[in-house]
Amino acid sequence: MRSRLISCTGLVSLTLLAALAGCGKKADAPAAPATQSTDLITYAAGSPELDSIQTVTAAMSPLPVSDDMNARLGVDESETSRVGAPIAGRVTRIMADIGQTVRAGQPLAYLDAPDIGQARADVLKARADNDRKAREMQRSNLLYSGGAIARRDLEGAQADASAASAELERARLRLGNLGQGAGDSLALTSTVTGAVVDRQINPGQQIAAGQSPLFTVTDPKKLWLYVDVPETSISRARIGEKIEFDVPAFPDRRFEGKISQIGLAVDPGTRRVQVRAEVANPDMALKPEMYARARLVTDDGRRAVKVPNAALFEQGMQTYLFRVEGPGRFRRIPVKVSQRGDSASYVTDGIKDGDRIVGEGALLLNAQLAGD
Repeated sequence: MRSRLISCTGLVSLTLLAALAGCGKKADAPAAPATQSTDLITYAAGSPELDSIQTVTAAMSPLPVSDDMNARLGVDESETSRVGAPIAGRVTRIMADIGQTVRAGQPLAYLDAPDIGQARADVLKARADNDRKAREMQRSNLLYSGGAIARRDLEGAQADASAASAELERARLRLGNLGQGAGDSLALTSTVTGAVVDRQINPGQQIAAGQSPLFTVTDPKKLWLYVDVPETSISRARIGEKIEFDVPAFPDRRFEGKISQIGLAVDPGTRRVQVRAEVANPDMALKPEMYARARLVTDDGRRAVKVPNAALFEQGMQTYLFRVEGPGRFRRIPVKVSQRGDSASYVTDGIKDGDRIVGEGALLLNAQLAGD
């Protein structure tokens, strides 16, 4: 009897343990820890470490022939109009604002300018004087042909007519140079079609003669890149060659330009030569006055895989990075770096074009792989 009671008690205990085990299966299991070998580390799906790991695609690129250099973006001056005021006046109307697209000759603002009224009056006065002198010359011709006046009088009338015609032309040209408008109103216009990128004018503002720029109009899809090239590298820069650059606003994008001008003198303070490149900006992501890091690229057939510097780390005398081998699987591999830049470097051995690699988070992976 005692034996049966013990057996029943044991049975109940086993039943309770089984029930508790069943309850444990219904609860969420914690993520499995990382497993690792000498150069391979693996995380289970849902591991929190994966949130701090960023992967990027390594891409083949021409191997630069120079280190990264300071550069600055600017407007394309051949497609830019800086509008000023040829005469003094007071702003009465603003017709365009920053970001607005305008046509060549379109009024951007109107000034109340007494000088333009004076210029119009000068044209009317010169025209009247020219007409009068022309009639006097005609009468002198008739009188001279009839012998009523001397030749000297005829020549004097002809000279007066020529002077009046010249004064009329001068008055017309001055009025034309001042621009469009009516009465005392002067219209400020752009000479190019583009977008207004700067406005330094407000209604009621008094403008001095020659004050500029009041408006800056340019084509934002065309920019210039100014690069400060060390004199030791200027021999590698050639007109028509490609130049590659990146900007802090878009660290994952690579932009290109074409060298259009090379400076003729070395700056005595910096020992650098300014090189200018033309840059296409179809999506208008780039803005004038952005700073950039540029490098000369000569397409001589040499290629390397471009990777972010965050992907690389040193261990002893060898450089490594992590290649993605599958979901949550990262293998540490040695690579050969040909050239280093401020934000990216160029690898010639160890990985190939299109490989997925770890960018941010590579140091974390290496620390865990070492057992830290």
